[in-house]
Amino acid sequence: MTEATEARGRPRLTRTVVAFANDRRVRYLLVGGVSAVSYYGFYAGLYLLTRDWLHYLVPAFAANLLCAVVTYPLQRRFVFRSRSPLVAGFVKFYVVCLWALGFTLVGLPVLVELAGIPVLVSQAILIVTAPIINYQLTKFWVFRTRRGKPPRQTIID
Repeated sequence: MTEATEARGRPRLTRTVVAFANDRRVRYLLVGGVSAVSYYGFYAGLYLLTRDWLHYLVPAFAANLLCAVVTYPLQRRFVFRSRSPLVAGFVKFYVVCLWALGFTLVGLPVLVELAGIPVLVSQAILIVTAPIINYQLTKFWVFRTRRGKPPRQTIID
């Protein structure tokens, strides 16, 4: 039985689920949801614990690193199905995360100080806007595959 024949024999719902699972954009959205919830949870928790004695931008640094550690393995295996070297890939991934941190460090004061929006609401607004740019950076730089050249395998991989 060929793959096409086998696919036609599956129920429509199964074919739809398989099609979505094979779409990198859908996988990215799912992992992006995990990332957004993780980052917001880390940030909100740290902010609420330290807001009386730390500036509201300080928790962004720790939340950014914690979120990267949580989401890199998901992005690497589930979204981009990459076999690139683990450490080198994480370094590139974290550079993208640093862009997001910079976006937060600029965006939060604009929303909080200039627009008068509460800190946690401002952070939520930034979380919604950043993934659009992050996806492009991650796809075309972090997990880019070169045509005709298989990824290197390393001991750390």
